[in-house]
Amino acid sequence: MLANNKSERKNWSIIRKWVLGGIPVIILLSSLMHDLYEWSGNNLIVGFIAPVNESIWEHLKMSFLPTLLWWTTGYFFFRRSLSISPAQWFTPMVVSLYLCPLFITSFYYTYTGAFGIQSLFLDILSLVLGVTAAQIIALHLYRYARFNRIWLYLSMILILLMFVTFIVFTLSPPDIPLFKYS
Repeated sequence: MLANNKSERKNWSIIRKWVLGGIPVIILLSSLMHDLYEWSGNNLIVGFIAPVNESIWEHLKMSFLPTLLWWTTGYFFFRRSLSISPAQWFTPMVVSLYLCPLFITSFYYTYTGAFGIQSLFLDILSLVLGVTAAQIIALHLYRYARFNRIWLYLSMILILLMFVTFIVFTLSPPDIPLFKYS
């Protein structure tokens, strides 16, 4: 979406504010997700979307639902007024959903594995940086890449795959470090 005229620039400004404005909201909601399972009385269904223990894997769930809700809400707010295509909106969202946990995992294993540092501050910083980077990259893709219906279908499959993976590995975690309490 190259901003060629006044209307497109205005639309771009609204979308940019929404996506970037979502960064603190997603971070806050992700932080609340940390204790949601405990607050629910250890409800199994809640455990499918919130961490059930202190493993790295379980913490990767924290940004999934907040990001999904933020982008989906934005789509329903702006789809008509800004003429947003579902493929153009949801494909970058899926990129954000996958980049954030990838960033968090890479960052975590860099400071713990490579440097031997254990730090709650760095754990929290990894979430902040992961959400921020994922949102900025998704915004860039929204603006400069073109996505068609095939991308939309692929995006929906990837959302479902991520959700199913969270469920399966919550119920039956593999015996590798990513899934062990840290």
